[in-house]
Amino acid sequence: MYRFPKTEKGFRSRIASYRAAMQKERRTYGGISDGSGKRYVLFWLHFLLNDLKAAKTYFRWYEKQFEDDVGEPIQKLCWAVSLYRMGDQKKSKYVLADLMLSNLYFIPSVIGAEIDRQDIWHASSDAEPHYADEIPTEILNAVTAAERSWIAELHDSLEFRRYRKRHVEIYRELANTRGVEKRTPLVREAGALLDQLKKSCS
Repeated sequence: MYRFPKTEKGFRSRIASYRAAMQKERRTYGGISDGSGKRYVLFWLHFLLNDLKAAKTYFRWYEKQFEDDVGEPIQKLCWAVSLYRMGDQKKSKYVLADLMLSNLYFIPSVIGAEIDRQDIWHASSDAEPHYADEIPTEILNAVTAAERSWIAELHDSLEFRRYRKRHVEIYRELANTRGVEKRTPLVREAGALLDQLKKSCS
């Protein structure tokens, strides 16, 4: 269980320490591997600190440094809600959709909706139902009632339901499909779903 700082000063110190560690890794090795996941925890810390200006600066840095990073669900929740607080409706919607497709059970857990395990192939442990149990209480408590309503409204929208339905269909088929030649087109279509939604948010 991650232990968050108790004070604003503690949050800022932890953020600075993690940023410095990654910068040192880049200077030393020419890149950042970040095997411990500091890049994700920084989203948690910025979210709880709620310094939107500092968060925006970090988000830009992250996107530049980790351009092809798949991310993780808790990070995406903090990112989406932070963007919503910044008034960036389009990007917050996209990141929330990314969260939904990366773990189908995460958003229902956040908004208190019923969670049904899907009989599908889960590509990683991050996509499994139990991952929703990993959300720190501090982060859940920091999501306001208005923000939960926004999340629930999008999650139940026709657009999100359509993408979610096709996602489930693809991964259900993947659960029963063997062979690279047959699986590859399905995996590609699953990846393309988010690209399609991204275009709709632009």
